[in-house]
Amino acid sequence: MSTTSQPRGSDPRGAIFGGGIKAGDSKPGQAGNPNPGTGAAGMVKRVPYRRYFWLLVCTWTGIVAGSLAFNLAHHAKEVESLTTQTARALILKDLSYREWSILHGGVYVPVSSQPETRSFSTNDDGRDIVTPSGQQLTLLNPAILSRQIFALQEEKLRIVGHITSLKPIRPGNLPDAWERRALEQFNSGVEEASTVEVRDGENYFRMMRPLRIVKSCLRCHEEGGHQEGEIRGGISVAVPMNQFVTPGANSWLTIGHLALWFAGLVGLFFGARDLRSHEQARVQAEQEQERLIAELHKALASVKTLTGLIPICSSCKKIRDDHGYWTRLETYLEQHSQAEFSHGLCLDCMRKLYPEVAQAVEERLPHDNPNPPPAQNREG
Repeated sequence: MSTTSQPRGSDPRGAIFGGGIKAGDSKPGQAGNPNPGTGAAGMVKRVPYRRYFWLLVCTWTGIVAGSLAFNLAHHAKEVESLTTQTARALILKDLSYREWSILHGGVYVPVSSQPETRSFSTNDDGRDIVTPSGQQLTLLNPAILSRQIFALQEEKLRIVGHITSLKPIRPGNLPDAWERRALEQFNSGVEEASTVEVRDGENYFRMMRPLRIVKSCLRCHEEGGHQEGEIRGGISVAVPMNQFVTPGANSWLTIGHLALWFAGLVGLFFGARDLRSHEQARVQAEQEQERLIAELHKALASVKTLTGLIPICSSCKKIRDDHGYWTRLETYLEQHSQAEFSHGLCLDCMRKLYPEVAQAVEERLPHDNPNPPPAQNREG
């Protein structure tokens, strides 16, 4: 005979009637978290989609605006580069044919076709000649030749050329304000000057290079005490920049970026709406889960469980209570839980007590079970 400790103050004498059964796990209300919805699962975290949406809108706007500014600046830089190269090529071209004219002492042209024929030279021997056919020719010096080419160039191409000096012989060669500053820079060692200015509402790129006296130039400039290699003045050119701009290029760039920006906004809008619908579905699912968990906790809290070793009779299956009295199993369970019992008879007991009724019941039972349980184990 052995003794075993009993929970809930039960008498250890009940152990002499044999073994017991273990039941249950916890007291009422201790089956889980009694306050559902207060733990980690009960905290439904909402994502601030509205704030993220406007943050993405601002970011997207900044990206598109930066791209537009970069492309406009790149386009303007390309235009400036093309204009600079063109202006430099025009000046080099003007200097080249001016040098050619100086090397050859000028160009003879018919007198009648030239509005300007004075060479501004103190030595006019050989300036005017007559051909054997009787045609009168006059010698144009390099300055006059350049001015006439500049006039034709401005009329046809709107490209303005100008020869100027701080001490001009001809009043028409007086420098403007920018040319004067450029000439002063040339005397300081600068070899090229450029700027962008507005003329008649249109942007012009201006470039200027110095004009140096060569030996042939002393024919007209020897009276001033000039020397070969000295900077006598400068030659400038003004090129309209709109000739290098594709019509409507900036407008198309702006329209294209606006369309891209709008398309991005549409994508962000529909993406945010889709995310919002998914978030709502997630919140609803979590709320439903919380509701089910709360119901489960409520159901578990209402369950009354038995714990410890319960003394039970090996023969009649009566249970010994804490006061030492033996009670029927169903009575004990009704007293210590919320279970209720309904009574009936199994087939084995029915055969013993009511054999005729048992036979009628067995006839109504289905006989298609290929492996019926033994008669002593079947219940009715």
